[in-house]
Amino acid sequence: MHHYEFINAKVYAFKLTLSGLLMAGMTIITYGQEVWSLDRCIQYAIEHSLSVRQVSLASDEAGINQRVANQGRFPTVDGSSSYNLNFGRQIDPTTNDFLNRSFGNQGFSVSVSATLFNGGRITNQIMRSHLGKQAANLDVEQIKNDLALDVALAYIQILFARENHSNAQKSLDLINSQLEQIDRMINVGTRPKNARLDLVAQSAQSEQLVVTTQNDIDIAFLSLKQLLQLDDSFEMTVEAPDLPVPTEYETEAASTQEIYKKAIDWQPSIKAGELRRQNAEIGVAMSRADMIPSLGVGGSVGSNWSSSARTFDQTGTRLEMQQFLVNGEPFNVEFESPVFQESKINYPNQINQNLGYGFGLRLNIPIYNQGRSKGNLDLAKLEVVRSDIANEQVKNQLKTDVQRAVADTKAAKKNYEAALRTAEARRAAYQDTEKRFTLGVANSFEFITAQNDRDQSEVNLIIAKYDYIFKSKVLDYYQGKRITLN
Repeated sequence: MHHYEFINAKVYAFKLTLSGLLMAGMTIITYGQEVWSLDRCIQYAIEHSLSVRQVSLASDEAGINQRVANQGRFPTVDGSSSYNLNFGRQIDPTTNDFLNRSFGNQGFSVSVSATLFNGGRITNQIMRSHLGKQAANLDVEQIKNDLALDVALAYIQILFARENHSNAQKSLDLINSQLEQIDRMINVGTRPKNARLDLVAQSAQSEQLVVTTQNDIDIAFLSLKQLLQLDDSFEMTVEAPDLPVPTEYETEAASTQEIYKKAIDWQPSIKAGELRRQNAEIGVAMSRADMIPSLGVGGSVGSNWSSSARTFDQTGTRLEMQQFLVNGEPFNVEFESPVFQESKINYPNQINQNLGYGFGLRLNIPIYNQGRSKGNLDLAKLEVVRSDIANEQVKNQLKTDVQRAVADTKAAKKNYEAALRTAEARRAAYQDTEKRFTLGVANSFEFITAQNDRDQSEVNLIIAKYDYIFKSKVLDYYQGKRITLN
């Protein structure tokens, strides 16, 4: 569900919740419980929300991609080493001679490569990663804003349920007071015994409403605890601020266009969509870079070691005699022959002696790759168009939602004003009937009817009041204002 549709669904659900509750009033805070303000609830919900954590992981992933992309201009360095045992007739890599005995050898190499030119792909990749990180951060901000509105809804529902419970309790106390009064009149003989029957039935109904409204409070707290990721057994209560009817909104003068402009300017999802559109444009440039030559440079250094490597050092000379035949006669010749001593070449010396270097340039020229590069370019262009359409849809939906929110707020204000006039009239009618009932002029049916009409008008008034309050908070949301009950 899109987050704007989410807001509309919450407004509708809030109104259904208010309509489902029957009475109004404020309950007393239970001592010993933690008192939570709306700000604390919002902050706690954000810190413990699994949805926020999940979207934050996407932001962390974008940060990793950004860090990797920023190192794209650095050379690539790779090292390798291998050790082999050789048997039979093998080539000694340190001398390239054939050996017919077992020996061991080890090789080392380090290679470095760097891109000199690839059509700006590295630069574009860095830019793309930065845009991706910014868009991911905006997604986190958006879900936090939506969660704050959701918590405010649950918080206001608790205040509404409290007011319902308190009003139901007041109605029960009033009817019991009237029942006590009628019993006294029956005892002195001024009223018949059956005069109390309607009041007894009304008292039982009021008791039922008290139980129902108390259950409404429990359900409202459960909804809030679920948003805060708290166990349902956690003991808590909420602050009960003086929640006046909004007066700062001149609903008749509210401009949809002005509110829509404010929403466009600050909504994180709108900004994220614009960044993703820029990201798609960079994708087009990167696809074009795949179709032009690229130039790179590389170098390597390596060495080898062999267990068969030997060195022969002259340690001196010795006198040797060799016989020759001269004219058929033996002739002895003495000469000096050098004396050599065989010794193994140690490991560091072999590495130093066998060290080799290399350097080169690499030119890659795309010629034909079965149309993949052209296809990728066309797909990248389609992604830009897709981003434009998606952003336009989001803006159109936002405009529709703002229009609906302004219209709903105007209607809620008119409904509240009408409910206020009705409640005032019902209160006056009830007071008149109560006086006539006390004097014995009105019967219990008339009194109960007047009380029920008054109670229902009070319920309708409080439903209209909280509906107007919440819809004004939705307008605050669209205008980028912090959600508060003060």
